Amino acid sequence: MLNSLETLASTLPRAAFCFWVAAMALAVFTGFRVWLLSERLSDLGELSGTQRLKLFLVGFHLDSLMVSRGTLIIITILLLVPEGWIPLLRPALLTYAGVLFFLIFLAETAGVYFFRYYDFRPNYLVLEHGSDPEVLRTIAKDYPVIRILLLAAVGTGVCLFLLSRLAALETGTIATPGALYPRPWDQLGTLLLLLLAAFAARGTLDRRPLNPSAAAVTTNRVANEIAASGIFNVLYEWAQHSKKQYGNLKSLLPLLSMPEATRRARDYLSAQGRLTDDSPNPLVRLVAGKERVKPLNVVVIVMESFTSRLVGAVGGSPALTPELDRLALEGILLENCYATGERTIQALEAAIASFPPLPGVSVVRRPQARQGFATLATPLKARGYATLFLYGGQGIFDHMRAFFVGNGFDVFIEEKDFDQVDFRTPWGASDEDLFRRADREFRRYAGQGKPFFATILTVSLHSPWEYPEGRIQPLPPATPVPPGFKYEELNNFLYADYALGQFIRQARTAPYFDDTLFVFVGDHGVHLRGRELIPVDEYRVPALFLAPKHIRSRRIPRVTSQLDIPPTIMAILGGSYRSPFFGQEILSRENDDGMAIMIYNKKRYGILSGPHLTVIAESGKELVFERGDGLGPWKAVPLTPNQHNYSRNAIALLEIAEHLLKTGRYTTALQIAPSSPTLKV
Repeated sequence: MLNSLETLASTLPRAAFCFWVAAMALAVFTGFRVWLLSERLSDLGELSGTQRLKLFLVGFHLDSLMVSRGTLIIITILLLVPEGWIPLLRPALLTYAGVLFFLIFLAETAGVYFFRYYDFRPNYLVLEHGSDPEVLRTIAKDYPVIRILLLAAVGTGVCLFLLSRLAALETGTIATPGALYPRPWDQLGTLLLLLLAAFAARGTLDRRPLNPSAAAVTTNRVANEIAASGIFNVLYEWAQHSKKQYGNLKSLLPLLSMPEATRRARDYLSAQGRLTDDSPNPLVRLVAGKERVKPLNVVVIVMESFTSRLVGAVGGSPALTPELDRLALEGILLENCYATGERTIQALEAAIASFPPLPGVSVVRRPQARQGFATLATPLKARGYATLFLYGGQGIFDHMRAFFVGNGFDVFIEEKDFDQVDFRTPWGASDEDLFRRADREFRRYAGQGKPFFATILTVSLHSPWEYPEGRIQPLPPATPVPPGFKYEELNNFLYADYALGQFIRQARTAPYFDDTLFVFVGDHGVHLRGRELIPVDEYRVPALFLAPKHIRSRRIPRVTSQLDIPPTIMAILGGSYRSPFFGQEILSRENDDGMAIMIYNKKRYGILSGPHLTVIAESGKELVFERGDGLGPWKAVPLTPNQHNYSRNAIALLEIAEHLLKTGRYTTALQIAPSSPTLKV
């Protein structure tokens, strides 16, 4: 058979070369998809054989788009150049094919490791962090870079060897050098390949070009990720970034009219506070509360990668948080608090600014939010608080320093400002170093008699899972490791909890402790695994309010969100303030169902309320799931009017949030002249 193929290649050398380059590239993509499928068969149990085949058909469609764009230049050149030129171009054409094969192998091999860690294909994360020094150092330590490069090189070599046998473009297979016209059948075959590649490069006959949501063909999230193309995801996001398109709700949700969205958002939020109608932001409310004789300091600790899956106080297993569990006995523990997204900056926009998750990059990175964007620091500065942000890493990461300094924080302390660091990781100073510096700053403010609001962002709980020796007793090597985690990661989790406990023990000896409200909240889940369209349980994070002298300890089981953190803090502090916040104070509403809005992969929304989860798919269709006991799998149920109303309210909040961001009106400032509370588009 090989001889027959070689004979055909000598008859149609141009068409054969183009065909085999494309065919081999598609075969490589398909092979890696088989690899991913074989690793995750246990997650695809309910899929029929037809559905599994559809994963490959959809994947082949997306791969064809990538391959066609990569081979168009080769096909065009071979169609147009005189036949006598081909021997001269052969080295360049083979080099191009080799580079194409190498990049595919490199991207797909690295994508396997990316999938193992994040549980989804490469996507916007590659663009947002691909050039960050911390990420590059982590990759160098935690990824088998040499192995990936070797696999890519070997795979490329095999493809080039096969190409040299099946479509060599050898001089002997071409007409006499100097001939101007190619063989008619060869030219026709190459032309047909060009037309096919041009069609495949768009990927669809629809008026809208193909986008990554085409892979969402089942209700099984893992299956959809297997069908997807990591290279396509990244290039699509790059195209959006290059157009300065940060993502918009219109492409994901069935939006309401602006008057209806405004009315719904105002009705939903007016349950807590009186709408003022005196601001360019129509959602500003005046929230009244009893004044305290002495103001409480506020310390919000946003804990990197602190998933509830490992927090004993909320049922995590293995329980790796003895320190936080002890503190939970003294404070108000939110048993079912949910992150709004998968990234730390999404947690910051939620827990510090009470701003809901929008598609595309976080508001922390957007120029529209660089100044005058309301945060928890806004009302506290108005009360005379000193405000500071402490971070063990670099402030340029995710534009954090620019965002927080421009939006109410007087001081931003980062790694370069530490005069003593006992242990560093690729992400910066250890949590012990960070907490030691924080304690020093808090004692200084207490000595000045000035109330303070501080946000602390930890960094230690991050790959490559490095922490100082001698602090914890490592887990026994035989400890069962939950799916998606690593043994070293579990020990790192123990260390992060240890550092937190050490900080609170030190703080108890300080003059500021008795008059300080400490708030602990996980930033996001990790290893977002599961078959569901949105792996809701992975978004669950611990949240604890601690002020033993001022609040009664208890557990709140209702659904809550990181968005609820700022208004709840303000309720504990007491007094009146102007609120722009999208979250709700939860202490006076412990018995309702609550609501948590979350976004998966920055393109799919979920609204959790009580036992119901509404997923708004990329098509705009609302899918409702239910589980009565809070455990076990989610079961599809019909959409009820009540659930539809919840999703309409959530869409209204998101729609108004997007508009306030784009128009620079997420503020509590007074407007210059009276106007209607309905936003103008």
